[in-house]
Amino acid sequence: MPVIRNTVDMHIILLHGSDFSCCISDAVTQLYCGYGVQFLMKQLFNYCSLPMYEADLSDVQQNLQSFLKEFELSCIEQRVYQPLGQVPYKDLTLGVHLNYWPEWMSFFCGNQKLLRQSFNSEQQLKDYYGGAANAEEWLNVIKSNLQAALSVHPEYLVWHVSNAGNEEVFTFDFKYNDEQILNATAAVFNSVCHIIPDNVIVLFENLWWPGLKLLEPGLVEKFFSLLKTKNVGIMLDTGHLMNTNMYLTDELAGIAYICQVLDKLGDLKHLIKGVHLSCSLSGEYQQQFAKVVPPKIDFAALLTHIAKIDRHMPFSDTGVSEILEKVQPQYLVHELFYDSLSDMSVKLSQQQKACGVRSR
Repeated sequence: MPVIRNTVDMHIILLHGSDFSCCISDAVTQLYCGYGVQFLMKQLFNYCSLPMYEADLSDVQQNLQSFLKEFELSCIEQRVYQPLGQVPYKDLTLGVHLNYWPEWMSFFCGNQKLLRQSFNSEQQLKDYYGGAANAEEWLNVIKSNLQAALSVHPEYLVWHVSNAGNEEVFTFDFKYNDEQILNATAAVFNSVCHIIPDNVIVLFENLWWPGLKLLEPGLVEKFFSLLKTKNVGIMLDTGHLMNTNMYLTDELAGIAYICQVLDKLGDLKHLIKGVHLSCSLSGEYQQQFAKVVPPKIDFAALLTHIAKIDRHMPFSDTGVSEILEKVQPQYLVHELFYDSLSDMSVKLSQQQKACGVRSR
């Protein structure tokens, strides 16, 4: 069966633009006053540049820069997939979301049987893994991605911790469990982390598929004990965490669930340095969709299915501030679906008001 590069981010419809040379001289560091606790926090939103969308924008420099200022955002978090030297928006990028291969465990572990089930040919496999024919070459691909990401001099990098093939995302019959994926992720990270400067923190992001789900504190603690470097932490994705509970029916229930998981983490929650904030109430869909492989798996089928699970909608209930008070993140990333900056303006304003960081 053909493999589609179904990155978890692929269904986020972003507004993209061309490169430019400008800089917000003073990145906004806000004192979050919320509804109780005060702490320093930088606000960002998700943005990515793809050539196919550049034609949609005119005067990108003015629009994007004024947008950041209007909403008192420090900078952007963008996903970097381009080769070194071709990454745009360097002066506006504070965080970088690294490239991600949703199905990688069998390749890294050398499970030829499972690889043959996923790839029709050797060439298809190489195309999927950035030209790599084996795990050692793939590590070099990851290093190249890291070098491109580091070229923008970010404060942090985001690393997804999960594994799910195209069929698995429909059947939920996963071939690898959390512990296997966490152990392998640590091995991959330890093989490439020497090129990451000490002043750049790597934040591992939770998903609802097997990997770093944050539901078992013992696994979280073990995972971080396996990492060679200390400049690491967690990027808490609230929507992804909500996706792990298909019985949530409203925002307040979702907020309560997230807070319950955070309380269960105990001191481990201090590893959370950033938050990808969005609301995802997809329990009804997760309970009802048939857990079978569809007749045809293509980009459209994956896009539709994953977007129905991972909603990336803005919070509207002020109770969301309790999450921020518990975590006290350095970085708050409003990671939302949007069709244009005008669309994002409405959604971002709603979520900022809910958080208590926007009064108008």
